[in-house]
Amino acid sequence: MSKDLSEALKEFDLAKCVQCGKCTASCTSGRDSNLRTRKLVFLVKSGKDVSRDKDLWACTTCYACQERCPKGVKVTDAIIRIRNAAARSGNRPSIHLTAIRSLLDSSDGFPITPDVSKIRSMIGLPIAPFDVAHDQSEKERFRKLVSSLAISGLAKEG
Repeated sequence: MSKDLSEALKEFDLAKCVQCGKCTASCTSGRDSNLRTRKLVFLVKSGKDVSRDKDLWACTTCYACQERCPKGVKVTDAIIRIRNAAARSGNRPSIHLTAIRSLLDSSDGFPITPDVSKIRSMIGLPIAPFDVAHDQSEKERFRKLVSSLAISGLAKEG
């Protein structure tokens, strides 16, 4: 077991888990993905490295599982820690790198496609919603912030 996983096991009380399933039952992401928080906790408790499990990235960090745990297991916090360790080791979904590159290039994480612009126009919405990407002064402030963060290095790695 990696140091990050063994630390998560202790720090987030994963050993207290009794596999009741309340976390998985309350998981909003689990309804639309293969994420099973109970299984993830079980695997970490068993000493398995889950940092390469693609379902780890399906968690929206809504904290529903953590709020409902009768034993006080900090499931969401553990998932965040494990994902951080996975990302540091280069294991992260390519869509995240796409979003980072887009943020750096245009200040827009997921630019609107021509098809979406057409639909927005058809239903009476502005083609481009107001956000940082469409306000030049805010875009400059945003770029200044982003350049001070380590994420710009991630875009070059992938």
